[in-house]
Amino acid sequence: MRLLFFIIALLFGAALITLYALENPGYVLIARAPWSIEMSLTFFILLTIAGFFLTFLLLYLIVRLWRIPRDVGRWRTRRQTKSARKTLIDGLTGLAEGNFVEAETRLLAGMRHGDTPLLNYLGAAIACEGQGNSEKRDEYLALAHKNAPDHGLAIGMTQAYLQHQAQQLEQSLATLNELRGDAPKHKQLLNLLARVHLELRDWTGLIGLIPDLRENYAMSSKEIDDLELQAHRELLKLSLPSGKPGVLEKAWNGVPKTLRRHPSLIAIYARQLIQQNDMTKAESVLRAAIEDNWDPALVELYGQTHGPNPAEQLETAEGWLSAQRHDPKLLLALARLALIDNQDSKARGYFETCLTLRGPVEAYRELGNLLERLGEKDKALNFYRRGLELHANELRTPPARGKGSFASRSRAVR
Repeated sequence: MRLLFFIIALLFGAALITLYALENPGYVLIARAPWSIEMSLTFFILLTIAGFFLTFLLLYLIVRLWRIPRDVGRWRTRRQTKSARKTLIDGLTGLAEGNFVEAETRLLAGMRHGDTPLLNYLGAAIACEGQGNSEKRDEYLALAHKNAPDHGLAIGMTQAYLQHQAQQLEQSLATLNELRGDAPKHKQLLNLLARVHLELRDWTGLIGLIPDLRENYAMSSKEIDDLELQAHRELLKLSLPSGKPGVLEKAWNGVPKTLRRHPSLIAIYARQLIQQNDMTKAESVLRAAIEDNWDPALVELYGQTHGPNPAEQLETAEGWLSAQRHDPKLLLALARLALIDNQDSKARGYFETCLTLRGPVEAYRELGNLLERLGEKDKALNFYRRGLELHANELRTPPARGKGSFASRSRAVR
């Protein structure tokens, strides 16, 4: 609509100017001896305008002809760049689809005229890892470093991830430790580093990483807690085979105070003490932990500690009976302590009450041993049989499945 009004106004203005020029055409004289040129003012103005446009057109054509080589070069560059970007997209699409051979070919084809060599080389490295060609993968990563030295973190993270995928855990650890010097707070770096430590079963290194994981929120608090607990648990388990005195105590003292009250860690520590025949300390540790926070697993373990004073130990455990009368683990522990104190009748009563409450399968075997020793072989065989049946049923029952934590999902290497 605006264009229409503009054209009408232009025509109207031209008509007015034409009418005015016809009524008063004016006069122009150009004289230079021996010639002179006479014309109307209107014709002179039209001639001047036409000459201006012709001059402008001539100059424009000359400039365009002069710039033809440059413009052709720019057009070719744009065309090549567009083709290279399409090839890059096709290569990345092939990576996503799992067509690694085709993806590598596409990514390399777009390398010559592309403006993103970093993406091409990283994509080619990933494609080679998908084909199981680690040597060629490393060549592409080296070329990526050469062409994009300012993006060392992105290249290094890709390298560490691919090494981890190839189960080259030591190389991945070395790469991540080198990157950590330049990016100590990088969340994904710390997350992958924790995973590598876990799969390498490098519990000391994993424990040293815990503060950085917490400070930088590299994982959820629960995942970090699970990792820390597992690392200290495994260190405690590893303390005994060394055979050096004080190794177990050193490992226990290295556990943070907040975790020393955790039942699973106390159970491992007490079990190691029992294996080292340090029954007095094991009994003391378990008794303090149970009185601080009741845990059936620790109570069952308490029944396996053969302290120097079995009667006193039995009396201590019986003191818990008033509050935990229906705990089968406590009854099993009492039965074992009574056996140690040579109170067979009391032990038999505790075993039977434990089984009435559907206690552990071990109680059937231990009660059978007691009855066999007392000469009641038929009853002993009956308890042996029932214990075997329950054990077989437990083996047939599939374990419950759950999502699990970071540590449990990565425990396939164990």
